[in-house]
Amino acid sequence: MAGLGFKVNRVKNVQVKAIQPSRQHGFSYWLIWLVSISGFLLLFYYGYCFGLWGRESLLLQYLFQCNCPPASEEARYPKSVDVIVPACRYARSILSPSGRLLYVMEQDTSTYLLDLEMGTKIAFAIPDGSNYFLTDDLVFHTLYGTDGSVLDPNTGKQYPIKRFIELRPDAYVNGELLNLNIPADELGKAKDVFLIDDDNIIALVPGFDKYPERNFNIRRGDFPGPEANRAEQFLQQYGIAYQKVFQNSVPRFPNEVISPDGKYVARGDGIYSIETGQRIVGRISSSRDWAVRGWTYDGSAVIYSHFQNPCVIRSNFGFFDSTLCFLKVPQPVIKLKVPEEYLLSQKTP
Repeated sequence: MAGLGFKVNRVKNVQVKAIQPSRQHGFSYWLIWLVSISGFLLLFYYGYCFGLWGRESLLLQYLFQCNCPPASEEARYPKSVDVIVPACRYARSILSPSGRLLYVMEQDTSTYLLDLEMGTKIAFAIPDGSNYFLTDDLVFHTLYGTDGSVLDPNTGKQYPIKRFIELRPDAYVNGELLNLNIPADELGKAKDVFLIDDDNIIALVPGFDKYPERNFNIRRGDFPGPEANRAEQFLQQYGIAYQKVFQNSVPRFPNEVISPDGKYVARGDGIYSIETGQRIVGRISSSRDWAVRGWTYDGSAVIYSHFQNPCVIRSNFGFFDSTLCFLKVPQPVIKLKVPEEYLLSQKTP
């Protein structure tokens, strides 16, 4: 019996020794599988973040764009593109007429002036409403059609702008501007006249900051007639010099904007040579929603943004009158640069 017990114990020992390597092999297999999957996911994530693949996919943008390292955003665009305002912080912006300043409103309500020449940010806040750069140093503000004011970003001062009917009620009959000679005479005395969105004439007199009570505006609705551009027709009829102003330095959704030197034209899909008609720097991405905001101060680049963020899913589900947007994808403000060889050729006599 003793011998039999010895044999049984020996068999048990052999069985234990046979089982242990099998467990170790299984553990190693799952560890390798887990490391491989983790490595693949990291490679997929960083590959997207740094522009190796998926650059054009709205779904991947929606999933990863705001979760990628901030420094990686510019890597997802061609070398000809600089990201001016990151997509996940951007809300709205206004470009100054010269293309030197960009007023930026971010998602967290931060606001500032971005100097595109110096690359610096200047703390500045414009009240909610409709806002327009008249010059780089003056911003016209109105609360959706009410009396406006002019803001000076350099000093922070604000100067009220009166309605013309308050300044010269004798030009009106029953609230309608009928004696056009009177506003023509007053506009002739102004130092600067601006036509905003074909809808609002702003007149600043000499020393406008010292005599703010003399500044005024005339709304398009004050002029008789049904024409949408009757305010501009009036200015042209009386030979009054004026500057056209749009909220984004150029008309909303412009088809094209010519460079300051007249050699190039910016369109939604890139920058073209006016002389040859050839595109010198290509499309930013396959999206057709990029809109030209204007040329930079030195004519070396064009500012682009999306006026409406693209959607991953857009549908009316078969019963809505209009399509609905689901899963909006934020987009940045970018600068598309004229190729260096073209800039050098301009400097070479």
